[in-house]
Amino acid sequence: MRQLAQLIGHRLHNAGLLVLAVGTLALIAHVSSQPLLMAPFAPSILVVLTQPKNPGAAPNVLIAAYVVAAVISVLLKGVLPPEWWSVALAAGAVMLALEALDILHPPAVAVPILVMLGNGAFPLAPFTIGVVALASMSLLVRTLPSWAAAKTRVLPAE
Repeated sequence: MRQLAQLIGHRLHNAGLLVLAVGTLALIAHVSSQPLLMAPFAPSILVVLTQPKNPGAAPNVLIAAYVVAAVISVLLKGVLPPEWWSVALAAGAVMLALEALDILHPPAVAVPILVMLGNGAFPLAPFTIGVVALASMSLLVRTLPSWAAAKTRVLPAE
């Protein structure tokens, strides 16, 4: 029973951290009138909070992965036709580049989907603000381990 209570407590702690992080981005978006809540950012927050020691959660890897994904996606959008296969090709190109450069941050692979399916120019300012906010969260979680999400695995009974 104690383990179940501990597990529920950890999960509530983790959900609260996610709500706080997404809420912070939403507040900045509201105040700045910029669309900062891009789909890949929520899974990035989850990775940063729940796996702070994961190399993909490091601030430098996170920034590099998003920059590479955005550059490749924007370049490919300029040369590929607006077809369904262009989205798949762009996502594959981004994944290949992230793996080749050893800057794997899986949520960044969603960037080409946003870019290729988006209308108009790439939202550089909101994207940059969002990535900097994610990197700041990563730095905070790595510096203050008590901010990291609690482990949610149930321990075997003693």
